Amino acid sequence: MRATVERAEALRLLKVEHQAVEALVAELSDEEMTRGDTIQHGLYYDQECSFKDLLAHLVCYEVYTVEALGEWRAGKKHWAIDAVKEPRRGREIHYGGIDERAHLSLREQLDEYRQTGGALEAAISALSEADWRMAAPWKGGRGTDLGGMIEGIMVLPPRPMYRHLPVHVPDARAYIRSLR
Repeated sequence: MRATVERAEALRLLKVEHQAVEALVAELSDEEMTRGDTIQHGLYYDQECSFKDLLAHLVCYEVYTVEALGEWRAGKKHWAIDAVKEPRRGREIHYGGIDERAHLSLREQLDEYRQTGGALEAAISALSEADWRMAAPWKGGRGTDLGGMIEGIMVLPPRPMYRHLPVHVPDARAYIRSLR
């Protein structure tokens, strides 16, 4: 896969995403963020997620992207590149991101979200346009560039470009009203 947006636009959209999440965090109380079954969009039928669970879900894709950037630099292909394309494994990633972080407190989850988001923004910001369009370094990576690899993990349909939150919280004001 080749990148469909330039590096600067990807970074801008990712920052919009992070700002939208932070705006919600600023509006919600701890109880509202940890109350179960408040996320009504973009989940599997059997999920009853809190906003904290949603943060765990959002961050897992960013964690995998940061890891994949490190693997790319080492000339290796990160497992998530193929896994997100397979329905069964994609479902495992979806649930796994939440399950792996269930033991975290709200503060720990917020810290991980912020640290990972900052690391991802810094990593993309440090790339040149030539880096963004660099061909995959692994065997069989023909047709994939670095920006496309990132999109392949971060921008799975039906997500808007670098915006994952709107899939699950399409209207922040309506979401806040539903909690109060």
